Amino acid sequence: RRILTEKRNDLEILAQGLLEYETLSGDEIMGLLEGRAPVRDTGDDSPTPPRSSPVPSAGKARPKQGPEGAGGLEPQPQA
Repeated sequence: RRILTEKRNDLEILAQGLLEYETLSGDEIMGLLEGRAPVRDTGDDSPTPPRSSPVPSAGKARPKQGPEGAGGLEPQPQA
């Protein structure tokens, strides 16, 4: 327990890095803990604007279904 409280900042940095990059190599983890962000080759030369959230969007929102269940998933009684 003491080690977790002593290393809390490192754990937070690692968690944020995993949220942003999803996977990290050992070198990238060590770099994060030393204050260096991973450098990733995106395959194109165009700059990517930073996202407001590290979580990708799910695309278009689904149309809302009314309480009448117009085509929605409703619980079915078990026989």
